[in-house]
Amino acid sequence: MAPRPRNSKNKGLPPNLYADARRGTYRYRRPDDGSWHSMGSNKADAIAAARQLNSLLMAGVDLVQRVMGSEKVLVRDFIAQFERDVLPHRELAKATLALYAVRFRQIIAAMGAQPIDEVTIRMIAALLDPLSPRASNQCRALLIDLFNHACAKGLCPDNPAASTLPRIEKKARKRHTVEGIRAIREAAPLWLQNAIDLALITAQRRSDVLTMKFEDVQDGYLYVVQQKTAKASDAAWIRFQVTPQLQTVIDRCRDNVLSPFLVHRQPERMKQKQQQNKVHWTKIEERYLTRAFKAAREAAGCYKDWTDEEQPGFHEIRALSLHLYKKAGKDGQRIAGHASEDMTRNYQRDHSEIVWADATPDLDIAAITG
Repeated sequence: MAPRPRNSKNKGLPPNLYADARRGTYRYRRPDDGSWHSMGSNKADAIAAARQLNSLLMAGVDLVQRVMGSEKVLVRDFIAQFERDVLPHRELAKATLALYAVRFRQIIAAMGAQPIDEVTIRMIAALLDPLSPRASNQCRALLIDLFNHACAKGLCPDNPAASTLPRIEKKARKRHTVEGIRAIREAAPLWLQNAIDLALITAQRRSDVLTMKFEDVQDGYLYVVQQKTAKASDAAWIRFQVTPQLQTVIDRCRDNVLSPFLVHRQPERMKQKQQQNKVHWTKIEERYLTRAFKAAREAAGCYKDWTDEEQPGFHEIRALSLHLYKKAGKDGQRIAGHASEDMTRNYQRDHSEIVWADATPDLDIAAITG
């Protein structure tokens, strides 16, 4: 079996033996099941023991592979193939790909040098257990996907990740109150106030609010294609009637800054690299919106008795919006673009005629905007 690549602190050590610089000790990782075993602090003794264990656990592996003519596919190599050949066809959002990249790095660090058909349930569990419930479930789902493809290609007999159990995620983040979002809005700059108002009236996600354009307002409607669910549901294609409430916000978005986007800002300065990567120099990135919203929330001090984990972000405006629509006796599901169980994919979206779901964003937010 191919050993883990040696880094500087492990140079001179036999395969599967690693130096733990923090504790000043050595650890041996069994190549057959991935379990870790302490080898003490004496380097010479640890090396001698590791060599003896390698002779017992790794004997004949390379010879058998040469005779059988079957080279083992390592986990890190299959991940590289998965990223190259599978993910591009899914047309995933940048945020999703960035999250996948984080999880792939964790998987490679834990078992990248392991042949994919020798990964055990115990190895998977050892990777998932130290993670938070949310991170563990994300990593587990990606591993199940990864090993399903490996099984389909005949590279491993079963899916060890599927035999692990998902963790229970307890949602710590609380919901916004009307008083809280009003205070945050008062402490926010004008562009962020516009973003908050659009999120309240249309109940759309951060990414969809930031991609709304003036040219999307046509013939009395604001056309929105939800980025997250456009590939899975008819309800992701929404045509919002430009009600007086929505028109007020759209009018306020028109200022002396020429921008195609409803929510926009003129940056104080922008690096050349940012100009090259941005769709338009006035477009607001999702991360920037999140940071600006947090700053306004802290300035408002509206949830000062709540812990950091309980502090609601911009995303929770969507939940408040749906709550207010329901409280007003209106249909929040159609506004939000939530699909019913029997809704199918919008097969017509690749043709000239798109089936749009009509919605009337008429929520009165005067109590918040003043």
